[in-house]
Amino acid sequence: MLLTVAAVAWALLGVPQQAKVTGHVTLLPQREQYSPAIGDTVLSNPWTPVTLADVIAVRLDSPALAEDLFNQGYRGEWTVTVINTGAAIIAIEVLADTEADARRVIDVMDGLIADEVTTRQSTFGLAEGAKITTVPLADADIVENDNSTRRRYAVLAAGAGTVLAVSAAALAEWLSRRRRRAADGY
Repeated sequence: MLLTVAAVAWALLGVPQQAKVTGHVTLLPQREQYSPAIGDTVLSNPWTPVTLADVIAVRLDSPALAEDLFNQGYRGEWTVTVINTGAAIIAIEVLADTEADARRVIDVMDGLIADEVTTRQSTFGLAEGAKITTVPLADADIVENDNSTRRRYAVLAAGAGTVLAVSAAALAEWLSRRRRRAADGY
């Protein structure tokens, strides 16, 4: 049991805390509305901010992007969700060893979102006012210390220690009974 207590103490004190940073980027709709004259052809944007945000979220969650960013030296794990509150907001939650690593991933994601918005609309030849734009909500960064890794290791150590302690007690009981039977002549 002392080994279990020591393992749990190590998990709680020795495993480093991770930083969780959440960043947000909003996709703003096109600024100009067109009222074409009869007979005029006007190119309109086929994307809405929400559909474009959904498509971009799929790209940001891809394993290929995660591998590419890891190879470029970015460290962290992230999840991307689209929040539709009237405006399309892409929320990026990054879990990394340090706050600086998490913020670096948020910064590169902000750039990837802006590039992806531009690329997805470039094939339609839209006027500047007809394009969807992005605005990183820098003031909306949420920084938390994440202890989930510590808790997982502590629970694992406590569980493994309990299993070992119960197994040792059962083995000791079995050996004790075996010796008594041998002494009694069974």
